[in-house]
Amino acid sequence: MTRFALAVPRCVALVVLAVAGLAYAHLLVVGATLVIAYPLAVSGQVRLTALARRLARAWAGADLPAPVRSPPPTPHRREDGWYAHDGTLFKSPRLPAFLLKMEHHSKDPTLVREWLWLILTPVTGAVPVLVPPALIAAGVFLLVSPPWPLAWSVPAAVVAVVAAFLLAPGALRAYGLWAGVLLGTGELPQTAVSRWVTRTSAATWRGAGLAGLSLAAFGGLLLNLLAAALSWGGLLPYTLPVTRALVELYRRHVGRWTGTELPAPYRPYPPSPSPGEDGNYRVGRVLYTDLPAAVQGQRPGWLFGDPATWRDQLWSLGSVALAPLSFVPAVLVGFGFYGLFCQPLTWVGWAAPIGLFTGYWVTPFYLWFGIEHVGLVAPWFPDWASMPVGLAMALLGLGLASPLMRLRLSWDRLLLTPTAATVLASRVAHLATTRADAVDVQAAELRRIERDLHDGAQARLIAVGLGLAAVARLMETDPVRARRVLEQAQETSAAALAELRGLVRGIHPPVLAERGLGDAIRAIALDTPLPVDVDVDLPGRLDAPVESAAYFVTCEALTNAARCASHISISLAHRDGVLRMVVTDDGPGGADPAAGTGLRGIQRRLATFDGTLTLHSPPGGPTTVTMEIPCALSSPRTSTS
Repeated sequence: MTRFALAVPRCVALVVLAVAGLAYAHLLVVGATLVIAYPLAVSGQVRLTALARRLARAWAGADLPAPVRSPPPTPHRREDGWYAHDGTLFKSPRLPAFLLKMEHHSKDPTLVREWLWLILTPVTGAVPVLVPPALIAAGVFLLVSPPWPLAWSVPAAVVAVVAAFLLAPGALRAYGLWAGVLLGTGELPQTAVSRWVTRTSAATWRGAGLAGLSLAAFGGLLLNLLAAALSWGGLLPYTLPVTRALVELYRRHVGRWTGTELPAPYRPYPPSPSPGEDGNYRVGRVLYTDLPAAVQGQRPGWLFGDPATWRDQLWSLGSVALAPLSFVPAVLVGFGFYGLFCQPLTWVGWAAPIGLFTGYWVTPFYLWFGIEHVGLVAPWFPDWASMPVGLAMALLGLGLASPLMRLRLSWDRLLLTPTAATVLASRVAHLATTRADAVDVQAAELRRIERDLHDGAQARLIAVGLGLAAVARLMETDPVRARRVLEQAQETSAAALAELRGLVRGIHPPVLAERGLGDAIRAIALDTPLPVDVDVDLPGRLDAPVESAAYFVTCEALTNAARCASHISISLAHRDGVLRMVVTDDGPGGADPAAGTGLRGIQRRLATFDGTLTLHSPPGGPTTVTMEIPCALSSPRTSTS
């Protein structure tokens, strides 16, 4: 009996929790739009869903283990005291920690499932637990305002109340089954409809979030206009970066939410000016006596002369027209699904208590009555049309979400990506830099070869020549001594030959030329005084320059890893026209490309072939260096015996 008696108030509590969850889900959207409030909103979601799991376990018997949540990464402090994040240095760890937390939350699938639970529970899992309270409310209504004679109303009220207590345990079990779908740790069932709803729902709310961010950028535009009006442009060098920062924030969220990358088109900050003959630093027509002032004096010209600065302002202005369109799907889904469709379904739960205690009974279709009152629908439409119309509005909103997102992305690509001229200029600058790096590397290599030949093989060959001359003089007078000198000359020539072989191996190892990149890496791994696992998947040979560069960058990464690791693994693979080399070690982590010359040297060598280096080295390890070179396989793999 206790189980039946407690089941009804528990159903009421779960209904209240579902309503609170729906309200909080909308606060999460607001927090995501405001960005800065999102981590705080997420912490509230975690607490609310943790409460739901506890209640579902205790009251509904659901098997809902607490999800394992990894903490967000902490910013890494460099040796110079600064904190690096996405190529930007920060003096304080607060902003990098906030950005890392945002990235961590955006990639957490558990948070997405919990948010879906908050949104869907009022019209799914809360429906069965709403039935017992609704039956009790109906029983009370039959007693307080009996529509029939008491001979009929009293038995009907008793039947309703008894049915409520009998159905309540089953309603709790049904709620537990629903909670296990989204709050559990198992895989969600996937159908074509569920995938479409998931995809369009994400586009709906993300479109609203991007619209909010674009309006924030428009606020930056208004700030620039105010600064230009008040200072005749004097304050613009200090306010324009505000818009740029907001646009960059928008770019990052577009990449995370839609997978569409919007490369930053901004020109790099000009290099520091060099002092002239008089010791002053010239910037345009102005001379500065100290370098910091000269560097600061370059700021206005850098900002005003960059076309991307003004394209940002134009984009911010145009976003005012796009923002209302981006909010349309969210409004249709919110008003149609949660207003016109869900309100009548949950009418007993929210309207019956009001009617019982105040005597004022709200119609289940009060939102429909409101739009009818303002003339949006004809009076002859029946009230029950609210539900199909609301569902149709929600489906229309979901259907519009993806096209409107594509429209927004088209506008973004028009003004927020580099123009053809900018791409060409950047490409020319990149080629000039990589060409200069390649020339410097080759010049340094030639100097090394010259130094090694001069200090090693050349000196030994001179010694051989002098020894042979001494042998010629001693052959007639002291044959024994001549033999000893000849043996020394042989040893010296052998040492010179070994040095020449080592020099050739440093230029282009014979095993690389004869057997290819995979066997060359295996050979260097065998010479490493650490256990090294090598996995090679190269169905053919690479061009010799690419093969040589790949060999030396892998060797450099292996040398760096061997300094602080006890085990290393190397993976070589060619997929989709890209050679990918991955070196992983179990060292302490915390590697920083800016802290040493090894990784920068690898980056320069890769850049010659349009290659890239990606470093993942969290504090505590492991460290993974991923190097990629776009290239093609030139011939099938062969090996010599």
